[in-house]
Amino acid sequence: MSMSEFFLRPVFILIIGMCLHAPVVSQQAPGQQENEATQKTDTIVRFPVEPFIRLGVDVSAIGRIVAEPEVRQLEFSLDSEVSFNWFAVLEGGVLEVATEQETFSYTSSGYFFRAGFDYNLLGRPTPVQNDLVLLGLRYGFSNLNHEAPFFTVSNPYWGDHSGSMEPSSHSLHWLEFSGGVKTEIFRNLYLGWYLKTRVKLSETKDPDLEPYYIGGFGHGTRRAPVMIHYSILYRFNFR
Repeated sequence: MSMSEFFLRPVFILIIGMCLHAPVVSQQAPGQQENEATQKTDTIVRFPVEPFIRLGVDVSAIGRIVAEPEVRQLEFSLDSEVSFNWFAVLEGGVLEVATEQETFSYTSSGYFFRAGFDYNLLGRPTPVQNDLVLLGLRYGFSNLNHEAPFFTVSNPYWGDHSGSMEPSSHSLHWLEFSGGVKTEIFRNLYLGWYLKTRVKLSETKDPDLEPYYIGGFGHGTRRAPVMIHYSILYRFNFR
């Protein structure tokens, strides 16, 4: 698959999924519309849920390393269909940050996870339809330890002051809303992307040291970051 197909095919699938769920205005009589709606509802086919686990790796971190080489994050995901078009999702990973500037140095390390569900808007008109248009909700948690081994504060009146900040911990709980696409490019091999926004619920931190980057959430100073994630996934079937 070419790079243009990778971006255009998910967008095309997303548009089709939205169209399939949009209301249709008809010029038919109310009674006829009701009869046809009943017939369509009666003919909906729900295929049995096949047991599987889909394992994914977030490749967005590769681009982040180019833009922010001080941030190193590794993230994996697991999902499985638990009911027709409903998917349970578990995501998690680890984070390391190390930066040294002329006036300070900063390091942190920690872990994070998210748990929730996705709903497939596209449906499955046939059992072999494996392209997904998803809306999702997650609960997220992140914990890290960080420190500033040295810093220097310049003041024209009092002069320069140097010091350090001892290791401290930081934890964050948040809600995450997402929309995205997973498309099968080869048998059981998927490419996907998500657009996610996150809202902080509660936070425990050292008031003297703000985290530079929070694993699974984003930059520590942002209250509701919006981020895009790209993934490569493989589906392991159990039948």
